[in-house]
Amino acid sequence: MSTSSKSIAGAFEPLLPLVAPEEIPMVVAILERIAANKYREWAEQAENNIERDGLLACAQREDEISIFIESLQADPQSMIASLRKRIPDFEERYDAVMEGLSRTEQLQIQAEGEMGGSGYMSQFAEAAEGAIAARFASLALLEEANSKFLSELIR
Repeated sequence: MSTSSKSIAGAFEPLLPLVAPEEIPMVVAILERIAANKYREWAEQAENNIERDGLLACAQREDEISIFIESLQADPQSMIASLRKRIPDFEERYDAVMEGLSRTEQLQIQAEGEMGGSGYMSQFAEAAEGAIAARFASLALLEEANSKFLSELIR
């Protein structure tokens, strides 16, 4: 199957009507955690230490993003539990995007997903003020760094 017909955003956009606007950042945080775990899986299969370390750095950036988003909520675990109750198949949807694809194709889809994540961080920055806006803007750059690493890796 062509990667052009599969995307992380495409798997989750149909769920947005189930989510209140103020919950969208937490949906993104959940997806960041899923991506971090995927990076760790790819790191276990890395061809060398440099690739492994780069993939683990990507995972760390994903964790950093989700930790920040979660820190903005008074009770992030309750919001996550509520979202997972309404959308119990986050991981399955993500896995379905990657299913049947080569590792290179999976990395390409993830690189594209990172640019989508950068777009969300930029939107969150525009909607925020002060230090929160600045932090979201910096997180957009982390997403772009992950995308660039993956793009270089599959060249």
